Amino acid sequence: HDALPIFHSKKPYPEMKYNIAGIKIISNFAQKFRHSIMNRTIFIRLFSAIWLFSIAQEGFSQDLLWKVGVYNLFDNSEFDRSDIRASRTITSTQLQPLIGLGIEEKHRIMAGVDLVKEWGSKRLLDNVVPIAYYQYFTPRLELLVGAFPKRSLLERYPRNMLSDSVLWQRPAINGFFLGYNAEQSYVNLWLDWTGGERNSVVESFFIGWSGRWQRGILYGQHFGYMFHLVKIDSLDHNQNPTSISVKDNIKTVTSLGVDLAKTTIFDKLTTNVGLSASAERDRLTGEYHLPMGLIWETEAEYRGIGLKNTLYYGDSQQRMYRQYGNLLYWGDLMYKTNLYDRADLMVYFYKSNILNITLNLSLHFADGQFYNQQILTATFDLDNFYNKSLDKSYRYIWDNWFGQR
Repeated sequence: HDALPIFHSKKPYPEMKYNIAGIKIISNFAQKFRHSIMNRTIFIRLFSAIWLFSIAQEGFSQDLLWKVGVYNLFDNSEFDRSDIRASRTITSTQLQPLIGLGIEEKHRIMAGVDLVKEWGSKRLLDNVVPIAYYQYFTPRLELLVGAFPKRSLLERYPRNMLSDSVLWQRPAINGFFLGYNAEQSYVNLWLDWTGGERNSVVESFFIGWSGRWQRGILYGQHFGYMFHLVKIDSLDHNQNPTSISVKDNIKTVTSLGVDLAKTTIFDKLTTNVGLSASAERDRLTGEYHLPMGLIWETEAEYRGIGLKNTLYYGDSQQRMYRQYGNLLYWGDLMYKTNLYDRADLMVYFYKSNILNITLNLSLHFADGQFYNQQILTATFDLDNFYNKSLDKSYRYIWDNWFGQR
């Protein structure tokens, strides 16, 4: 303490006054200089942002985009005498509002949500699926990346690969979709990540592809995917890595057909015969199956009335369904039989680019029995970039029954 008397003196030494005064002058100058620099920095940054935004505005234009979809489903199936498929009734309403930004008509960034309400449910919402994706779009080429609606992209797939309910119960693809279109032909490649680190599934995903080539009335088409499932097989997977194993489900359908719509009065008239080939494998047990079969499909449509028949003959598919069920298989269960026929009568009460109301009456024939199913759908799609106005060009048999539309 005796070595530092200055800190205990009530009156500072004279030279301390000058030192303190100098420090204050320097401190005030430093603060003013710092504030000046900060103000200049803020001004420079603000000016730069305005300048860059002005250049961006001159370089490309942005548009505020919106899209809303409402999808209603009533699906009642009667399979009381079947050992393969159970009777059930599925009802739901889906609301899918999206908003986004469009840049130079080719680039779109969209975000929203798919809200599902099951009819009669006491819950406010039964499922909520986030939607957020980037889209590059031209008349020929389309690329989507993120979580985006599945409905219009995979609806062509045969039912032995994707059942009717898949598009309703899993409305979004999480991954990417790359497609190329040329008149009546197309080709695409897609990935859908369907699960990971939840319940008994470590990871699962689709890698899919499809295409169609048409010249005149003749066409060929191909659908395929590989579904990869990594599943926990026992509870001691933390100590025993071999209790986690891989299962694969690879399916393809390749068809050749004739499209006569443009040469007749029908809105649609087509028939095709195809080969269904699958590879089902459990890497844990070494079990594998290679079911194959023929699919003959015929469809006709005329002014609001449609008929469609699908006949399958071949090996039983989904051979490991008893072990893995819907974790591994996504197709219609009726293809587990060796001979199956489905006949559909469709009534298009209203058909357009925005509003569609359809009644589908189906008869299923398998194992010496027949079953029935009724599906009523009412869908509404409206946006400010694809479907801005209602297209009323479709004609119906009953147009003259009620006068002019």
